[in-house]
Amino acid sequence: MRSRGPAHCLCYTCPLPRKPPSPFSTEYFQTMANIQPVTFAKYGKKRWQHFSSYAFAARTALVPLMLTEVRNAASAFPIGFAKHQNNCFPVAILGLEAETNVFVDEQGQWLGAYTPAAFRAWPFSVSYAERGEKLLCVDEDSGLITDPPDGEAFFNEDETLSEALQGVMHFLARFTQDRAPSLGACAALEAAGLLQPWTATVRTDRRQWTMDQFLRIDEEALNKLGTSTLASLHKVGAISLAYSQLHSMAHLPLVGRLAEQRLSQADAAAGAETVSPGA
Repeated sequence: MRSRGPAHCLCYTCPLPRKPPSPFSTEYFQTMANIQPVTFAKYGKKRWQHFSSYAFAARTALVPLMLTEVRNAASAFPIGFAKHQNNCFPVAILGLEAETNVFVDEQGQWLGAYTPAAFRAWPFSVSYAERGEKLLCVDEDSGLITDPPDGEAFFNEDETLSEALQGVMHFLARFTQDRAPSLGACAALEAAGLLQPWTATVRTDRRQWTMDQFLRIDEEALNKLGTSTLASLHKVGAISLAYSQLHSMAHLPLVGRLAEQRLSQADAAAGAETVSPGA
């Protein structure tokens, strides 16, 4: 593999065997996408465009969050803790049914007060190779990869990343470097006995949904922690994460209201289809 120095740590020059997406990979929510490593051989003569619609996230009912964004996310969505293999991590709950994100409307507009970092670099993402190397990747089927002269270049003529793509890469690098602290904070909460199964029922006028696949903070146990345990949890950001999760649960009714609006819109569309043009 050719090295281009530490500024290009996402190994964009060499496609490597890849693992299944990690929850902290921005590829994780793109399960239906055609994710490809960005290499000069494949994209040296190509260009790309910035996205103008969040339609790509319309089927993403939950998305992993990084520790540094949890406080902002807690002001917009309910947050739960999910388990993947041996890891526990926070997720934004964006819908109450599989493959339904109620924060993306029919026009692809984002309705939330905060946009999760995992969505902001699309069509680019970062994945991990078998040996742990980070790979800068792109969704080949995004519709945003073009031929010249439209859009931004992937590479300069000397095969280095273009200035625009360096900006994307630096954002993704900041996003992924928070992986270890995020997992560490959740592990600390788990070790302190502060996570418990979360069963919640969301009711609206037309329907109710029950969630039982997440964990939540045990507030009673949190309030009983001793000074030394509180200090150790605070040091790794776990206390802020705990209170953010507790506060975020107040947004469950909002998700229910948006889900009910989605049902009403679907019913109205179905009703319109049953009316013949000549009726």
